[in-house]
Amino acid sequence: MLNFLLFKVIFIGAVMDPVWRHILRLSMWIGILGFLRIFSLLARDRLDNLTTVAFVSLKEYYKITLLLFTIFASNVLWYMSSYYLFPTSIAFLTLEFLPVVFDTIQVLIKYITHLLDQWRENGFENKRLINYYTELSADVLILACTLLQYLQLMWMHGISFGLVDIVLFLNVRSVLKNLHSKVIIYRERWKAMSYVRDRYVDASAEELLAHNDDCAICREKMKTAKKLACGHLFHL
Repeated sequence: MLNFLLFKVIFIGAVMDPVWRHILRLSMWIGILGFLRIFSLLARDRLDNLTTVAFVSLKEYYKITLLLFTIFASNVLWYMSSYYLFPTSIAFLTLEFLPVVFDTIQVLIKYITHLLDQWRENGFENKRLINYYTELSADVLILACTLLQYLQLMWMHGISFGLVDIVLFLNVRSVLKNLHSKVIIYRERWKAMSYVRDRYVDASAEELLAHNDDCAICREKMKTAKKLACGHLFHL
């Protein structure tokens, strides 16, 4: 959190060149937004921990889901305050606000799908697919916002090939590299999934019933499945 604030303060001072009072107010605004993001990330880590426990009361999930809704509402209200506090910096602060919202929504969807999986007798089969695409979309959108913010800073500062420009270029390069990596990983996953869909036949309802609807790999309930040559069933 300290490194995050230092980075923002240095670049705000170097690029925007405002008065120190403005820097302090802007740093406080960004710092509170950063704390809200930390809470949403802690909620994500908490979910990862709860899924490893044999039995967890649904009240635990309800409390954290309520907390996430509160964080989301706080994010929106805090962003709305920027129209009053920093009317000339809305574009910059919007690109600060959106990644926090995307992170919060991503974690919130994970909790909701997990609750649906607990509520339904046969589980929520699309849980993994929804969580995967939610996480992928959030990561890509966050990287896109980060890239836009760096480009905005470069446009505001101008190109002078100083230390600030070098750091900005390196950060832009890093974001583009991460975006490219996301695209490559998704493409390879899509190829693998397409191969599995084409290579193996769908299991019939009778075969699912005979195997008690349990996946041979993850042992979870399934409504649709692929059939291996050995007769075992698994879902995608």
